[in-house]
Amino acid sequence: MAGSRLSGAARLEPPAPAPYRGSLRIGERVVEKIAARAAKEATGAAAPDTKLREPKAGVKVRNDHATVKLDLDVPYPGRITDIAGTVRHRVRDDVERLTGMPVIRIDVVVGRMTRIGKGRRRVQ
Repeated sequence: MAGSRLSGAARLEPPAPAPYRGSLRIGERVVEKIAARAAKEATGAAAPDTKLREPKAGVKVRNDHATVKLDLDVPYPGRITDIAGTVRHRVRDDVERLTGMPVIRIDVVVGRMTRIGKGRRRVQ
């Protein structure tokens, strides 16, 4: 019985205190990918039949807080402020949920507007 070497008390010991477990650092590039993916999903939900450029994200991580800058396209016609608000909400939720890192600021730069329905060919 090789699996019974540990006594019952050894299995129930609490984990080591945080300083003895090691550290975790999440790179800026990881947060950028999460933010860009969340922005793409949020803008794609606004106009699923529109071909938009991939959003670009820039991230600065300081003192375990993230600041995000997004460069994205939005569908036309559409309320830019509403779309930006949806994107901010989605990016903040995804980054905080996946990394545990609070997002203190999200800047959105709208690079261009694309007409709804443009970009995908329809069969006639």
